Amino acid sequence: MSQPGGFDFEALRRMMEQMGLRPDNLDLNEMMRQLQRMQAQGGLGFTPADQDPDAAWRTTITRAVNAAKEAGGDPELTGEQKLAIADAERLAQSWLDPVTTFRSAGVPPVVQRRSQWLEATGDGWRRLVEPIIEGLAQAMQRGAAAPDDPELAGLSSMLAPLMRSSASMVYREHLGRVLAAVAGSTLTGSEIGIRLAAGSNVTVLPANIAEFTRDLDLPEQDIMLHLLLREAARQRLFDSIGWLSPQLDALLAHFAREIHIDFEALAAQLDPGVGEMNLEEIVAVSEQVQRSFFKPASTEVQLEILGRLEVLLALIEGWVDHVAGAAATNMPTAAQLAEVVRRRRASVNPTSQVFKDLLGLELRPRLVRDAANLWAAQEHAHGREARDAIWRHPDLLPTAAHLADPLSYTHPDHRGPEDGDLDAELRRLLGG
Repeated sequence: MSQPGGFDFEALRRMMEQMGLRPDNLDLNEMMRQLQRMQAQGGLGFTPADQDPDAAWRTTITRAVNAAKEAGGDPELTGEQKLAIADAERLAQSWLDPVTTFRSAGVPPVVQRRSQWLEATGDGWRRLVEPIIEGLAQAMQRGAAAPDDPELAGLSSMLAPLMRSSASMVYREHLGRVLAAVAGSTLTGSEIGIRLAAGSNVTVLPANIAEFTRDLDLPEQDIMLHLLLREAARQRLFDSIGWLSPQLDALLAHFAREIHIDFEALAAQLDPGVGEMNLEEIVAVSEQVQRSFFKPASTEVQLEILGRLEVLLALIEGWVDHVAGAAATNMPTAAQLAEVVRRRRASVNPTSQVFKDLLGLELRPRLVRDAANLWAAQEHAHGREARDAIWRHPDLLPTAAHLADPLSYTHPDHRGPEDGDLDAELRRLLGG
């Protein structure tokens, strides 16, 4: 039986029938009595995800992997093709050596199909999104337990755990589709800006690269080399700066704790009301409201976290832009390839897709351009070693104000009194 969004109607029907309810003829009073009995038995609101989080996560990844395989167009590469990519990766690493102080880990590159990439990054995705699922569930439970109508307080309190579990279930359904979509579009292992897979291997997804480059009037080998330069630069940065990945995780987890549900948007989607819908219509509406879960960041705490996350991601990608550009100066097509990357960043791409669909965050591509300018100005003013040394301590990183005015960070004449500490710390890191 065809089911919108892959929703398991039969499982839902069985659950309701176990409560003594018929989905096509709901009796609200009987439903209330059954809910009260379940609450008294301590069984209200628990799902397989609550009882076995590991199994729930495996199910989520399996759904994404299956969806990626069903999309097709992802053949296994021949040994000759893999060897060509390995040769190009070695060339990319040799070009990066003179332009950054961060060294290569010296491990071979990895060529992956979409399903292989999902499986390799599964633990990383779990680390990234489980705080979001928890924050979303808590926000849904808070909203359900605090109705405007005092007469509904008892019902809402009873339904709060169920709402919590429902939020988790719906988000996981949505997550599987998002992960499959990202696997179908990401070009390299860490293109979204976060290291998800274990290890330091430079990773490419040739099938996605072939699809992306189909309409580009540029040599295929140049495109592959440019993407390898970017991926290798990003892996060197994450490999050399131990605090970077934990800091990104901490910011995302903190933002997740501040999630607010946009109940007004959800209510608008439910017009004319759940009571007038059948089961299939309710599920169809749930497909529409999944993108309305998140209320845009509005509190002081949310905006502060979002600002820090945006700046850090922009600094990473801006550094990659600058370093990869410096390494590619011998390529006749370097300027065209850099423009291709900029256009991709300004359109729908894996980075914006992940953060918008999974967190409700809108990241601004302009900040990456500003960050690349800042790193270039820093190198011009103080040298390559000083540029990379800034990453050694998070307190030295530029701020949003610095991105808007790179000279305020890189040129002593433009710095305030507090920036003298930055010069002293840089001299200490560089041995005087």
